[in-house]
Amino acid sequence: MKRILYGAGLLLMMACNKEISTDTPTLEVSVKSALIKAGDTAYFDIASDANILSFYSGEVLQDYNFKAGRKVPLDSVTLSFNTSLNYGTQANQFSVWASNNFAGNYTPEGIQAATWTNITSWYKLAPGNSNTAIAAGVKKISQLAAPGKPLYIGYRYIVKPQTANGGAKLWTMSGFQVVGASDLGPQMLADHKSAGWRIVTQGPHDSARGAVIQTTQLAFYGNNNLYKEEYMEDWVITRPLNMEETDLGPDWGVGIKTLADPPLKSYAYVFTEPGDYTVTFVATNVNADAEKKTVRQVQVKVAP
Repeated sequence: MKRILYGAGLLLMMACNKEISTDTPTLEVSVKSALIKAGDTAYFDIASDANILSFYSGEVLQDYNFKAGRKVPLDSVTLSFNTSLNYGTQANQFSVWASNNFAGNYTPEGIQAATWTNITSWYKLAPGNSNTAIAAGVKKISQLAAPGKPLYIGYRYIVKPQTANGGAKLWTMSGFQVVGASDLGPQMLADHKSAGWRIVTQGPHDSARGAVIQTTQLAFYGNNNLYKEEYMEDWVITRPLNMEETDLGPDWGVGIKTLADPPLKSYAYVFTEPGDYTVTFVATNVNADAEKKTVRQVQVKVAP
């Protein structure tokens, strides 16, 4: 009896461990007319037993050749931001810097080991006390980059002893944008949320004073209690910024049939721009253990 139970259990375990196989899907595709005009509809005939069908038109960002990722070269890069300031009388507290050899060591020693270019004069900073953020301008910064190296942008805030040099001002920086120009149009390389800000402090700080990363801006507060006569210096520096190209990630196809849908026998698509397109259909059979694909491509020429 024990042997019978053992054998039954063994068979059950073998059955549970067996992978579920799936068949390679069949897929045949043809286009009714391989030459159409921009704005016209291309009609495709489909014969497939696939659970899932996907469609890549061959247009930019929908090209099967870039399914693993698309990197776009940048022609130039600009930096723009806004500033405001309030309170205080101390001059020359806020400045803007760039470095192409900062090693990513976010410490006072790491900052000192790098070469930084002061680009403050390129921008129009807020001229006086105001609660309104003022646009500093849009300036090209790609000339600051070194081939094969990233660029770092840093905002520096210093407060000298305030009795001799005047009370500290409250500076804010908002609207931060680093934008690359490319053949595919403007590419956002970094904004306030994606800049990867890191704070580096020097000197004693009163509680909650110095540089602060807020939801939509950077704020810089001078000491106002115990350390008003002490020198303080804060840097807020971005993550490394690639000035040569940007990764847009993979091009994605459009799902045109799911497992729950009946077999798809045709598909229609409107091409709006002239060009030569490699249209790709991907058939997929998938389960918990396996996935098999079949790919078919047809050429479509779209005339003006």
